[in-house]
Amino acid sequence: MTNYKRPWNIAHRGSSGEYPENTLSAFWSAVNSNADIIEMDLQLTADNQVVVFHDRTVDRIFKLKSGKSIRDFNLKKLKGLDVGSWFVPSFEGLKIPTLNEVLEELPEDISLILEIKGKEDALFERILNMLDDYERKLGLGYISVRDELTLTNVRNWNNTHKIGLMQKKRSPAELFNVVDEFIVEIIQIRWKKWQENDWNELEKRKLVVTAFYADKNADYEFLCSRKVNGIFTNFPSRLTEFLNNHRAKM
Repeated sequence: MTNYKRPWNIAHRGSSGEYPENTLSAFWSAVNSNADIIEMDLQLTADNQVVVFHDRTVDRIFKLKSGKSIRDFNLKKLKGLDVGSWFVPSFEGLKIPTLNEVLEELPEDISLILEIKGKEDALFERILNMLDDYERKLGLGYISVRDELTLTNVRNWNNTHKIGLMQKKRSPAELFNVVDEFIVEIIQIRWKKWQENDWNELEKRKLVVTAFYADKNADYEFLCSRKVNGIFTNFPSRLTEFLNNHRAKM
C-alpha cells in the first residue's frame, strides 16, 4: 500500500454502534473519535422541517406500532418522542435533531455526508437552502442519493455540492452502467458481495469510492488493500485505532 493515502473514517449515522443513531450524541462521539466525516439521513416532516432520521417508519426508533412515517408527523410531535430509549444501553430522553440543529452545533470543519431519504423537491430545496444560509461546505463529504431521478433533480437545483450515488440493490455491473451514463464521480458501494472482476472493473475508472460498511479489523484491512477512499463504520473509534496502528503501512 505504498503511497496510499489512508481512507476517510466515515461515521455511519454517527457512532451508531455506541450511541443511538442519527442523534447529536452519536455525532459528538464521532467527532471525539476523530472521524473524518459524519454521515446522516435526512427526511421531511409533515410541516416541511428537515430532520435526521433513517427508517421508512417511526416504529423501531420510537418504539411504536403505528406503521407511520416521519412525513405523518409535524416537528412538534416528533420532538415529544424519545429516540434514545430503544438503544441498549438506554439513552432515554434524546430527541430527534433537525438539520438546523446539526449545522448550528457541529463545528464547521467537520465534513458531512447528507443522505437524502425522499424524492420531494421540497426536501432538496430545504437542504440546499440551509447549507447556503449557514455558508456550510460539506468538506470531504457529499450529498448522497439513491437513484438516477434524485441525482438529476439535485443537480438541477443549482447545487454546488458534490453528489455521491449509492449502489443499493444494483449489481456492480448495473452500477457501472449508471456511473458511465450519468457521469457520476463518487460512488458508495456495498462491497461485501463484490467479486474480483468487479474490483478490476472499478480500477479502470477514476472514481471516489466509499465502502458501506465495516466494523472489524479484517474488513478494514481488506478495504485498505483495495484502496477505497472512505470506509463507513458504526464504530469510528475502532477505525481510528486501526488506522493509527497501521499508519506505517500506508
